[in-house]
Amino acid sequence: MKRWTSRAAVALALAAGAAGTVQAATPRSATAGVTPAPSTAPVRPASAPATRGATAPVPPSSYTLKLKGKYQRTDYYCMPASASMSLSTFGVTVKQGKLARAMNTTTSGTWDRDAIPVLNSYVKPLGYKYTIVSGLTGRPNALMKHVAYDVGVLRRAPNIDVWVEKLPWNRGKISGTRIGHIMVVYGYDKTKRTITVFDPWKPTGGTHTLSAKALANTLQYDGSLHYITRA
Repeated sequence: MKRWTSRAAVALALAAGAAGTVQAATPRSATAGVTPAPSTAPVRPASAPATRGATAPVPPSSYTLKLKGKYQRTDYYCMPASASMSLSTFGVTVKQGKLARAMNTTTSGTWDRDAIPVLNSYVKPLGYKYTIVSGLTGRPNALMKHVAYDVGVLRRAPNIDVWVEKLPWNRGKISGTRIGHIMVVYGYDKTKRTITVFDPWKPTGGTHTLSAKALANTLQYDGSLHYITRA
């Protein structure tokens, strides 16, 4: 995620009946409402994940990981909370506070470019890596393909960057646009064309299952998915 605006955060908190503010992300740039591209160069979605063999693995038609949901400890910990959940699918246990310090999280949020190297420091010794993938916005088929590989083949849960005001469960509850947020993806069903996520913001978050099309339409344009592959 990038950053939230306090005005939008308060609007959402009041609409949800919550005390305090939400973790929301506004960009760390002079242009309000526009999220800068991460320093880790995003890559376009590949036609198929790279494999070391003649036959590419085929994901099952549906799969849901066993995931213990975690809500963010502070209003600005959506990245550390989602990262902690993602890493748990590797058998790695890391507290949100430790991740926040390593990722240079502030009260305004976390940059993807700071988060990816931290995530990779935990999973590269295990033979995996995270890569920022862009170009998935409005492309449900490409999104499903990447999710099915990570969840169905690798059995890992990637993080996903969204605009929080576009999430179906926040519709009509928030003012403002391009308010960055991050969640973790841990399930899919290709027959039903649905994807399951855990949103770490407690007032409206938790487990949500939505269509791949609906999720693709919420994605940030510069770094939609923290895609997991073998290193």
